[in-house]
Amino acid sequence: MTPESPSLDTSRSSVSTKIFLIVAIFSLPIGVLAYLLAANYTPQIATAQLELTGNSFQKPLMRVLYGLASSKNVLQACETGNCATELRTVGNLVSSNLETASALNVQVAADLNTSSDALAKKNHKDLSFENLEAEWKTLIASDPKLATPAERAELAAGYDHLFTQVKQLVSYTGDSSSLILDPDLDSYYLVDVTLLTMPEAISHIANSAAIGNKVVTGAGSAVDQSLLFTESTLLEESLNRIAASNSTTFDADAANHGVSPTLQPKLSAALQTYRSALTNYLSTLKSIGVNPGQTTTAALASQAAAVQKASLNYWETGAYELDTLLNMRVADFQSSRIQALGFSALAVVLATIVAFMIGRSITVPLQELVRNLAPGATLLGVSVERIAEASLSQTPSQEESQIICEELNAHAENMRKAVLELARHVEGSAAASRLQGENAGHSRS
Repeated sequence: MTPESPSLDTSRSSVSTKIFLIVAIFSLPIGVLAYLLAANYTPQIATAQLELTGNSFQKPLMRVLYGLASSKNVLQACETGNCATELRTVGNLVSSNLETASALNVQVAADLNTSSDALAKKNHKDLSFENLEAEWKTLIASDPKLATPAERAELAAGYDHLFTQVKQLVSYTGDSSSLILDPDLDSYYLVDVTLLTMPEAISHIANSAAIGNKVVTGAGSAVDQSLLFTESTLLEESLNRIAASNSTTFDADAANHGVSPTLQPKLSAALQTYRSALTNYLSTLKSIGVNPGQTTTAALASQAAAVQKASLNYWETGAYELDTLLNMRVADFQSSRIQALGFSALAVVLATIVAFMIGRSITVPLQELVRNLAPGATLLGVSVERIAEASLSQTPSQEESQIICEELNAHAENMRKAVLELARHVEGSAAASRLQGENAGHSRS
């Protein structure tokens, strides 16, 4: 016969211990539920933090795009070929931000899969910083005078190629950081602007300026006129898309982790500045399409530079507001996780306190019963011995027998009271009343 396991044998445990074991067993589901709640919030917090990493990584990359587009704009407006100072100024912006992005990549490459090996595995070896920095060094090593149109066109093509590479890296990190899969409506439409619409808009501004410059100088053809109209249309559509996305972001803000106090005022102001600059620029492009001679290359370059600067300012405002929304989401999830764990712990503590109070309400009366019954048991033993001695005596004392009987009756009364009290605790007041009635009936009989 297999003996019972001592760890499962509670027959010798106290009442208090048994009550606490019951509480512990029923507290187990609370603990499991708390764990599941915490486990549910943890990946959501990790996703938001990964999005924050991706957004911070894109900030220097977008400045690189702005610098490359601006360099191309300077180059195309360089009629004399001597534009070294302007190119160097804009080039310094590209160099510093490319260096910043490369240094940041060392810290976040494991999270964003932007190391050279990770990019090579995904057939994006050309997007590695080693490749981008080498290509940029080749571009800035060109003759700064660039006296002939052919030299300027060749360098502009180099800017275009590097611009495309960096824009692809922006899109890639949008995927690897889960920005493209953002789950909240307000931040999702803001990501649509910062990740998709604005990089394309910066590209369309640069392209339209290049085409417009050809038309203004008389080097453009009917095809260029058509391309200029297409680029203008795409810029108008992007502006409408940005406005619609902003409206959705503002409307959905209150329903997602609280209202950001800076979102609408700052983003609206930045959009208004961008809209104003872009509207003026589009007006100039349309006038070029109708009468190219009314616009100079310098005026076109100035307006293109203004709208590019406004586009970067709007993008950076959107990126910082996206950081705010993501940080609010992280804080909200962390607060909810703490609340879930806190309430679960509180429930267990309250259950323990209640169990302690209930246990005390049971054990204290039982201990009192034990104290009442223990002397009676001793008295009973003594009384039995005295009765036995009296029965053996030749002349039993009637007085002694009466004393013994009175003592036994007193003990019996104490026993009945103890039994009634025990019945009240074990089975309730109704059972105690019933038992008291039965005892009274026996006494009368």
